[in-house]
Amino acid sequence: MVKDPYADFLSAKAQFGIRDGFTPIWMPSAAFDFQQNAAEWAIISGRGATFLDCGMGKSLIELIWAENVVRHTNRPTLILTPLAVAKQFVREGEKFGIEVTRSAGGAPPRPGIYVTNYEKLHLFDCNDWSGVVCDESSAIKAFDGSRRAQVTEFLRTLRYRLMATATAAPNDYIELGTTSEALGVMGQVDMLNRFFKNDQNTSDQGKHGKGFSAPRALVSPGWRFKGHAEIPFWRWVCSWSRSGRRPSAGSGASTLRAYGTTFAETPGAMSAVFCHSKLAATRTTRNTFTPFSWT
Repeated sequence: MVKDPYADFLSAKAQFGIRDGFTPIWMPSAAFDFQQNAAEWAIISGRGATFLDCGMGKSLIELIWAENVVRHTNRPTLILTPLAVAKQFVREGEKFGIEVTRSAGGAPPRPGIYVTNYEKLHLFDCNDWSGVVCDESSAIKAFDGSRRAQVTEFLRTLRYRLMATATAAPNDYIELGTTSEALGVMGQVDMLNRFFKNDQNTSDQGKHGKGFSAPRALVSPGWRFKGHAEIPFWRWVCSWSRSGRRPSAGSGASTLRAYGTTFAETPGAMSAVFCHSKLAATRTTRNTFTPFSWT
């Protein structure tokens, strides 16, 4: 088969996902197979997102990822959580034999997993950490939010990053751009310019006044997919995230491991049929993010 140099050139520019991780070092036998599959994918990716529904064990997957990063780098890993969730991570760690320490700020005394809340992030130095987990990462969904800016800047130089939430884009698909930017995959504005357009034909994300009489109504730019971009957009999202609404999405002999390997080797070959099957559901609920399965 004759290789097409131009096709290879386009494939290299596709920005499909990340493979900057390593082979898992440790995996608890108590974890279900779909949890092990999700954790394995996240560890191999190095920087990725797990959008699993409520009750599917995201906390355990985050702890497995963090423990592997600690063992691989012999440096500490930080877990960021909403208020009052830090204690839950400590208890979850005890249940599975993973040591988790609460931290109120400052440099960690030794390698290990430390957990704090988003409100205390300014008390930490990103240079002290080998990796960061953002629990309930939808906390940074607002492009103009101060928390998004703070978290994104903190993560910018870190090699290992994991985002986890059951509500990846609760209001609109464009909110996925803040997660992508925090992971270092593609910036929010770059994502909008590549896959979306608005009524003003600009990259402006702020609201605009409508009409001339006071008070003027504020309307959003009204982002929507470009005509050619719907399938490429979801193909791109699938390259750096994994999602599921039920355990069967990523359990048993599911192709998560094989799919990840295949995708890394031939990023442009992802089946359009796969995307079409997922898009059929998303078209019925415009403002609801519909997760994908692994297969």
